[in-house]
Amino acid sequence: MPGPLTHRIRSALARPAHLAAEQALRLSGRAPPQVLLVLGHMRSGSTLLLHLLMTDPRVSAVGERNRPYRGEADLARLALESRRVRTPGQGDLRLVVDQLNHNHLTPRAQLLGARRVRLLFLLRRPEGSLTSLLRLSREFYGDAWTPERAVDYYVTRLDFLADLYRGLAGRARAAFLRYETLTAQPAAVLGRLCGLVDFEAHFQTRYAAQPFTGSRGDPGSRIRAGEVLPEAAPAVAPELSAAALERARGAYERCRDVLSAAALVPADARA
Repeated sequence: MPGPLTHRIRSALARPAHLAAEQALRLSGRAPPQVLLVLGHMRSGSTLLLHLLMTDPRVSAVGERNRPYRGEADLARLALESRRVRTPGQGDLRLVVDQLNHNHLTPRAQLLGARRVRLLFLLRRPEGSLTSLLRLSREFYGDAWTPERAVDYYVTRLDFLADLYRGLAGRARAAFLRYETLTAQPAAVLGRLCGLVDFEAHFQTRYAAQPFTGSRGDPGSRIRAGEVLPEAAPAVAPELSAAALERARGAYERCRDVLSAAALVPADARA
């Protein structure tokens, strides 16, 4: 006659794979991995940050998934997908990461406040991000992003992130980082991230390419450098009008001011 533990294990295995995996961990006395969601925008450096986090072997990801998070089951799917791509023998999986750069994929406050979830809001100034987006569009997307579309996206996304943070009202573990600080002080930023993810991490400023590098996330050449490249003062795309840039700067300043209380690096609250 099967005992209670055997019955619980069989019940767990009868569930969908992502839920069964998490239940099996709990039955063995281990907690499912924490989840870090990088809430940024296109060309904010979220792919770079993901690669840096994966320099600790206890961290895993599958690149930018571009899937919505509606509930705890979606967190479990991320964990299972991230576990499957790990190299055998890497030890316990402590943290899984995804980068979310679009409003329709971003969870609402209730899920973001879950105990296992950590949030990192990531912003880049409009001059660099919009210029990079338009350049990348010409190279990979056939001019799909007009200046008007790029600015509308940037403003809408940053206003959404500001509203999201307000709605959390302190109910989530969250930090705010600027791309410019990440590229200028990568070692210091990675050191401070240890506190957000609740373990003594071993993040490095040089990283290896992943199977998803160049396909899930940033498709440009800089991500293949294997190290953090300094942020150069951008030559602003000439098609961006002064009025468009002013609108984008307004959104950046509004969002930065809202997020400043959660600044990972104190200087980011003022920059």
